[in-house]
Amino acid sequence: MMVPRISLLSAALLALSAHAAEDALPEPGPARPLVVPAFQEATLPNGVRVVVAPRAGLPLVTVALQLRAGAAMDPPGKAGLAELTAQLRTKGATVDGKPLPATDLAARAEALGSALESTSGWRGNVVAMTVTTPQMAEAAKLVAATVRAPLLQAAELDRLRSQTADALTAAQADPMQLAGWVARRAAWGASVYGGTLTPTSLGRIRLADIRAAQSAQNRPDLATLVVTGDVTLEAATRLAQTLLGDWKAPRMAPPRARNEAAAPRAPATTVVDFPGAGQSGVIVMAPSVGSGAPERHLARVATAVLGGGYSARLNSEVRIKRGLSYGANASLAAQPVGGFVIAATQTKNPTAAEAAQVMQGELLRLGQDAPGDAELAARKAALIGGIASGIETNAGLATLALANVAEGRPLDDTAQSVPLLQAVTAEQVQAYAKAHWTAASLRTVVVGDVKEAGKSLPALDPKALRLKASQVKLDQATLR
Repeated sequence: MMVPRISLLSAALLALSAHAAEDALPEPGPARPLVVPAFQEATLPNGVRVVVAPRAGLPLVTVALQLRAGAAMDPPGKAGLAELTAQLRTKGATVDGKPLPATDLAARAEALGSALESTSGWRGNVVAMTVTTPQMAEAAKLVAATVRAPLLQAAELDRLRSQTADALTAAQADPMQLAGWVARRAAWGASVYGGTLTPTSLGRIRLADIRAAQSAQNRPDLATLVVTGDVTLEAATRLAQTLLGDWKAPRMAPPRARNEAAAPRAPATTVVDFPGAGQSGVIVMAPSVGSGAPERHLARVATAVLGGGYSARLNSEVRIKRGLSYGANASLAAQPVGGFVIAATQTKNPTAAEAAQVMQGELLRLGQDAPGDAELAARKAALIGGIASGIETNAGLATLALANVAEGRPLDDTAQSVPLLQAVTAEQVQAYAKAHWTAASLRTVVVGDVKEAGKSLPALDPKALRLKASQVKLDQATLR
């Protein structure tokens, strides 16, 4: 008699299951220590800093040139100037004495198998490329020319302005994005750190502003060349001397950042009515310490316990237990003068108030309920694992070095930070949260369809600032 195939398959599966049951799963091994490649550095006679992280194994290098001048230097009323200046640099430059328009410059970078990437942060802007080792010198030439001799043409600015305006329009149609901008302004007020590029500030920025910013920033004592990967310090220094050694600093003092402390002028709660929004963006912010404060390691671990992963407290309460959202998280935004932890989620309009209250409660609960041993260990592992994954590539390693340079930290700050993060105790986390995350210090923003939310949202805070989305003025400290 023929045995049915399904019976044979079932028997095989049963046999495999029995065999698996006999073999106990191996215990997880000890966590491997995080090894951050050591940085090496030199300084050219004109002040250009050269930073290298040699990494053997693959013939790849990342070349990045940073100017320590970013959005914290934006003048009042012109938020986004640093960002536009950084982007316009890659739209044409003088290379080998020849002006290359945007398309020719891009084609030359593409011929190297890469592209010129320009980014701008609060304290630095960067142009970078990742190429194979034989193309390092040519890539560095394009990077240096883009930073030192951009064309900054009116036609390219008009094109960039049009593209940026379209992007802003699309972003403002996203309740979560708008909530983030409103929350930043609500927390920082008139400080430069409350600003963001808006249609209003975009319209105020002229080509003369960008050229003035380029002139002020174009100096060797603000520059750092970072090369990571298949390279030596000697080779990078020779390359830097060739491309940047003739760079002379002007007599005027370098530009200074506007390190302005938070000066909130909006109420503790802001509700923005966004008719037609499919969901609400919800953000709750609480104060944190500055980026250079001794307690910054406590701030990072406390933030990780609050919302640094799937099993962290925010996601556990908002998503897993209550099903209010697909996810909730917390991040830390630290500046030299202070910072904020940002708890965020997106939820249905009728549950926006509940989600806000749950996140407020979790911020305050951490000051009363210290994390357990397993909870704290998991969050530390996720935090340190994130650092490890960030430096797996040459570009990630360069980003780490550039961040430390921009923030004025030692190059080995990350390597030093890991043991400090590991040493943080549950009692320290609780004490930190209790001291900094108080009910009076919380600032809450909800952007969504108020009509769809029903009665719960108006009851969230009777003293809340209530605005229509069309009424929000991100350029104003009062949001009005």
